[in-house]
Amino acid sequence: MSEPSTAIPDFPSWRQSNPNGAFSDWLKASCADQWHAVIHHPFTDAWGNGALPKANLENYLIQDHRFIDRFVALLAAAVSRAPNLKDRIPGCQFLALVTGEENTYFERSFAALGVSDDARENTPDWPATASFKQLMKDATDSNRYANMLAVLAVAEGTYLGWADRVNKAIAKRPDDFWYAEWIDLHIGDYFESVVAYLNTQLDKAGPALSEQERSECLSYFARATDLEYQFFDTAWGAQK
Repeated sequence: MSEPSTAIPDFPSWRQSNPNGAFSDWLKASCADQWHAVIHHPFTDAWGNGALPKANLENYLIQDHRFIDRFVALLAAAVSRAPNLKDRIPGCQFLALVTGEENTYFERSFAALGVSDDARENTPDWPATASFKQLMKDATDSNRYANMLAVLAVAEGTYLGWADRVNKAIAKRPDDFWYAEWIDLHIGDYFESVVAYLNTQLDKAGPALSEQERSECLSYFARATDLEYQFFDTAWGAQK
């Protein structure tokens, strides 16, 4: 598992210099360069402008849809390890969206774009896809709530970051629903509340972790951020 690329102090030392900073802020500060690179990746600008080559668009959708199964397992595991019912409910509600509206978005997009079942089933995983799926499995199998939250917070936080940025920057929303609705799924009050929920859960869990557990959590967060960048880089590259 990769280490954060930006050297900052450990959480207790960082907190002394940032008394109002939360654990999730420390995680993001530790990966600030990578985080910025993800949400400003040229792939996201092309998405906001509805300007991806057909092969890039279709392959991105095929690959991104493959995360849902492992993501659902990870989120469900996190829900099961939340401290109480109040902390479980937002995760349960988000599970319903991912398995409902988000999954349906992919199915509608594949149908509208004419993506074949063969392409969906037999296109090989990109290395970044396979690695991110494995990271989600590793976080689930770690049986540590903070590790699960770290991966989830990156997956949703980076998408809020880029989608909100391009939505504010574009002069005209893309006409095609597969562009516009993917942005819509990752902006707005509800999705912001999902990201806030994940960060709040991290903020509650983080300070009580041991030094080793905090380091492990940070490694999951850093690795997830790196893989988000690698995924966009592959999606932006030459496609067949």
